[in-house]
Amino acid sequence: MNEQTSRMTRLLLATMIPSFAVISTMAMFAVAVPQIRADFGLTEDVAAWLVVAYTLPFMALMPLYGRFGDLIGRRGVLAAGLLLFAAGSAMLLVPSDLSFVLLARAVQGAGAAGVNPLAMSLIIEHTPGVRRGTALGTWNSAGPISGMVGPIIAGPIIDAVGWRAIMVPSVVATVVAAFLVARLIPSDRPRPPGARRAAVMTFDWAGVILFNVAVGLLVFYTSSRPVTGVDPLTDWRLALGAGAVGAGFLWWQSRARRPFFDLTVFRNRNFSFASICVSIRMMLLGGVNLLVPLFLTDLFDFPAAATGAVISLHAVGLLVTMRIGGHVIDRYRSRLQIIAGLLIESLAMLLLVLMPLEPSLGLTLAAVALHGMGAGLCLAALHLFALGTVSKERSATAAGLYSMVRFAGSLFGAAIGGVVLYVGIAEHGATVPGYTPAFLLYLAISIAGAAAALGLTRRLPG
Repeated sequence: MNEQTSRMTRLLLATMIPSFAVISTMAMFAVAVPQIRADFGLTEDVAAWLVVAYTLPFMALMPLYGRFGDLIGRRGVLAAGLLLFAAGSAMLLVPSDLSFVLLARAVQGAGAAGVNPLAMSLIIEHTPGVRRGTALGTWNSAGPISGMVGPIIAGPIIDAVGWRAIMVPSVVATVVAAFLVARLIPSDRPRPPGARRAAVMTFDWAGVILFNVAVGLLVFYTSSRPVTGVDPLTDWRLALGAGAVGAGFLWWQSRARRPFFDLTVFRNRNFSFASICVSIRMMLLGGVNLLVPLFLTDLFDFPAAATGAVISLHAVGLLVTMRIGGHVIDRYRSRLQIIAGLLIESLAMLLLVLMPLEPSLGLTLAAVALHGMGAGLCLAALHLFALGTVSKERSATAAGLYSMVRFAGSLFGAAIGGVVLYVGIAEHGATVPGYTPAFLLYLAISIAGAAAALGLTRRLPG
């Protein structure tokens, strides 16, 4: 093994293990949602906040990690985020009320926010251009592996001990991941004395606050009943507040000396359209993670172990196509790969929409696996179309913005899906017709994503 290959192997190991620790925890928690819903007596739209409370800071803080990675060093910022994630997981071990559970989920999300942008930035910076697609595909494979292992571990633990116990392996794995990041990731480039302190002191903290308040108000508006008691999408106080704070954020960014968002990156056509497509892909993934465990519990009366096994099938589909997708984009460099992946996800949603009144387990399993295959096929291609032409000096900042937009899809996919599911079940009960409106929503979203991919250049530049 030559030195370049050895360095690449160490880098992939040090970026894949943090992804494994974070994603396996997310997958384990998805299996736990039906039991938590029962423990606290939650309706479906409130249960969605178990996902939203994590995803909101996870998504909103990604640009912060990206900018800090560029300014003060990727390795230290990534390790600090992992330790914060471990602290949030440890909080969930403590018996508590729903408010504390949601707070712990928010701490987890805040810690996990740095993993995706900083890992992508490190891989793009330290990997030769002709091998980036393969490297990203290999790194992405940590996701489906985690998605297989997490539910299989979680199901029996939840059935035997309870859902809180799944946080023990999460804490251990995350601490180990932080240690490996500190040991294996290359040192950050030298910076002048006092540069890190100056970066922190002059950072656009006002922009961070304005942005996060605007996003929070928008999410509250989308699923307002658990927050203000008003039906979703009708509390115009929240909508007007989100609009006003959002406008203030954009005004501030136009005047700030070092703005939180470098919005000029959106002038890049491929970055903008790839960001839209990956956000839609994540809306679908957020919907699957919320709806499928509840669907299996309500319609098939599955225990947690069986639910975990089915969810792992989605990860199998991801794993089958994810590395293939990395090799394919390196060879053909075409947007058709992204369109094909999103259309495969559309087919999976169509199978669920066409579910007979007497639900078919075989059709459910086929839809879950097919959705994973479509999601895996297009991911590395989306990453390269978005970030392949961004300069190394701006790579972490761009990756932070891209990752934020990406996981905004997961956030709103879960929030809106929870609302639509609540309405459907209120009208039809926990039956196939009760779930059909939510599946129909995701079908429409997936078709829109395939159409948006036509905005990309036909081939990847360079």
